[in-house]
Amino acid sequence: MNLARHRTGTAAGHAVVLGAGIAGLCAARALSEVFDRVTLVERDTLAGDGAPRRGVPQGAHVHSLTVRGAAVLEEFFPGFVDRLAADGAAVVTALSEVEIVFFGSLLHKVPVGTVLQAGRPFLEDRLREAVRAVPRITVLDGREAIAPLATTGNDRVVGVRLARPGLPGSTEDVDADLVVDAMGRAGRGAAWLEALGYRKPAEQRLRVDVAYASRRYLVPPGAAGPDHALLVGATPARPRGLVLTRQENDLWVLSLYGFGRPDHPPTEPGEFLRFAAELASGPIWEALRRAEPVTDVAAFGYPHSLRRHYHRLRRLPDGLISTGDAICSLNPIYGAGMTVAALQAAALRECLADGTRDLPRRFYRSAAKALRLPWLFSTLADRSMPQVPGTRPAFAALLGKSFRATMRAAATDPEVAAAVWNAVSLTASPAALARPRVVAATLRNWPRGSER
Repeated sequence: MNLARHRTGTAAGHAVVLGAGIAGLCAARALSEVFDRVTLVERDTLAGDGAPRRGVPQGAHVHSLTVRGAAVLEEFFPGFVDRLAADGAAVVTALSEVEIVFFGSLLHKVPVGTVLQAGRPFLEDRLREAVRAVPRITVLDGREAIAPLATTGNDRVVGVRLARPGLPGSTEDVDADLVVDAMGRAGRGAAWLEALGYRKPAEQRLRVDVAYASRRYLVPPGAAGPDHALLVGATPARPRGLVLTRQENDLWVLSLYGFGRPDHPPTEPGEFLRFAAELASGPIWEALRRAEPVTDVAAFGYPHSLRRHYHRLRRLPDGLISTGDAICSLNPIYGAGMTVAALQAAALRECLADGTRDLPRRFYRSAAKALRLPWLFSTLADRSMPQVPGTRPAFAALLGKSFRATMRAAATDPEVAAAVWNAVSLTASPAALARPRVVAATLRNWPRGSER
């Protein structure tokens, strides 16, 4: 059965998306182009009040929409970025208005594009409003997915069983031609495959043991000087980092992180600031020290990066796909999570343009291509940290030297700085770091003598 048509043709069928985070919202928008009904289901009650919600425990921490992520959202919702800016989101020129210290070197402040800085609840609330405005999409909150509904032979998923949390006997069955698991890294879609008699996808995990602590502050306009963000990355010798950014309506968020329990940031306010003071300096930091906190310190732990290789499965039922963190969850210190979710939705959109026949297999292969470089870049950076287990010490040391030399070159060379930024923000391929001129600049800064 081939229900979906080309996005410019007549749509048919019903799709159900489970999870109203960034991945689910973008997937619902892609599906609305080829299905005449899309139902977006969320376990949380969606208040739209700008507060972090239970289903997004990382919502209180720093989020930044990369240039690539903003471009994808703009394709789905023309004018969305301008609307965010009009509502108060900070539009910042990278790198000229951002101080970034990677592996001990301050990147050259060359202008390479704009970055949209806004809190996760602020951005998600407005993205949800844009999704609600699509005529074919209905949002159901306060309901959770219990199990898939399948044909007798389990060769096709034909719906999903929902329930209201905490209300026994509240189950309801919803028929669907396609069910999309966007419920996060817990991986219910993978468990459902096993329950239906299929193999679960192989999992690749990299234990990073990163913990966050964050607090929001109100900083008067102009008090922080010309810069609108400060990022101090962890190093192998000091596995701690800091991100301080201006977000919507002159609110700033300070997020601290550390690899391994001894370097996890504290949540007691005084200790929280002392931890930050070991990493930060300059006018932007002094302004924050005098600023008024508007929230308590929020904590969040991230045990491991995760990738599920759905694209390697030989057998898959029709009518069920997973997306977002359910496929790939990257260490959040690299700020790529929302962009990766949007890229997977873009891959889904392209696959749907050719119909729904063999959709799971085609989508997983397309998503794997989109995820290959973000996963490689993230995990290589993690493996340079000796606190991350599973990497041979010699290889971790080599990665650390390579990153340190690259960042030293990026401190004075605008081309290298731009290549680093484009790789981190997924604006361009990390392969640009292998250009002969960039490699030559890196080698000139390779540790020598006592540093070897």
